[in-house]
Amino acid sequence: MGRYNSAYGHALPTPNMARFGRESMLFRNAHCAAPTCSPSRAAMLTGKTAHEVGMFGLVHRGWDLNDRSSHLASLLSEAGWHTTWIGDQHEFGEKCGCPYDEHVDRGSWELPERDLDTAQKAATWLRAREDEKPFFLWCGFFWPHEPFAYADEDLYPRSQQHPPSPLPDQKRSREDWAGYAASVGNTDLCFGRILNALEESGHAEDTIVIITTDHGVPFPHMKCNLTQHGTGITFMLRDPRNPGRDRCTDALVSHLDLVPTVLDLLGAPIPQGLHGTSLRPLLEGTRESVREDTFAEVTYHGAYEPKRSVRTLRWNYIRSWYTHPHPPLANCDHTITKDILMDHGWPERGVEQEELYDLVFDPQERRNLAALPEYAEIKADMASRLDRWMTDSHDPLLNGEIPLSPTGMTNTHESLHPKDAPFEYGEDYRGPRA
Repeated sequence: MGRYNSAYGHALPTPNMARFGRESMLFRNAHCAAPTCSPSRAAMLTGKTAHEVGMFGLVHRGWDLNDRSSHLASLLSEAGWHTTWIGDQHEFGEKCGCPYDEHVDRGSWELPERDLDTAQKAATWLRAREDEKPFFLWCGFFWPHEPFAYADEDLYPRSQQHPPSPLPDQKRSREDWAGYAASVGNTDLCFGRILNALEESGHAEDTIVIITTDHGVPFPHMKCNLTQHGTGITFMLRDPRNPGRDRCTDALVSHLDLVPTVLDLLGAPIPQGLHGTSLRPLLEGTRESVREDTFAEVTYHGAYEPKRSVRTLRWNYIRSWYTHPHPPLANCDHTITKDILMDHGWPERGVEQEELYDLVFDPQERRNLAALPEYAEIKADMASRLDRWMTDSHDPLLNGEIPLSPTGMTNTHESLHPKDAPFEYGEDYRGPRA
């Protein structure tokens, strides 16, 4: 979803998120640690970088957490919380060693029932709870991943859709965006059902609620990219003790901050070795910022595309270790909008090895300043920050190419879409995981 909902000012049908935003602190400048599904969620729920927890690619393509005891569910379980997972998760591949105390099967895998069943099961679970033990409930939704929902023309007229930058505004892309709007509207309906059930359970006033997304929307130049179109996320936190209610902050925030924030607010032990910091000072209004920079990474998505970035309030610097002369198109989900770019020569376009963007004068991050001599000093400072982070976090990319997981699969550079051959396979590959 990125930040594309009405809570962040977009004309999309998400009244429950908008209402929740007014009850919460809304983080306007929050970023994921990896704009691709499993690495993002792994970093979010451990407070460690994706490469530190071994999540270089997607769970269903052979990657997995190397230490499930670092997962937030495991940390809270050890601290006395009952932990439950309902719906989608994408950070561990096999249920054996599941970090949650309880898994409630949603039922259907078909859309739209998939998300509606998750919301209904979560609502039922909240209303039926009798245990006085404190709980942590994770609810994961599929939408607005593609394939998108059917967009009723009366509810989502194509002529009134406006695809965001950096997408072209054309008839076909407006049709695509209508599907996104319908999908995010369905997701908002699910949020509303869960929030209403929490109210009815009597626990709304003693439960911290967080709504967040894993990365940018699944369109070209967005998901799987290290500009704000890929890393920018929805992040809203409601604490019944009321710090931050109906306020927003422009402070730089990372998904890596989620685990230390939750543990801090609950008074639970915060492990050593986390790369995040508690956002409690922002919630309580005692500080205007808690970090100078955020970092993000991509290694594998559909295909191998190693790149890293560092972002401050003013600059975003991206470095790529990808050596093929043309973009890995399998790292972009197949949508109507992608077809537009394919029809206009996207497969033949080049790839930047370094990028530097001025976030004040170029907030859309379209004009690359990396090669201009007048920005050499700024680029050197940002590059130094990135080098230091990679060294401190023991990023194996510093030592050369990161090999495919022995149990994994990946698209090659010739693949046009994630589901298209050709593929490469690890020596112990046994087929895709569920």
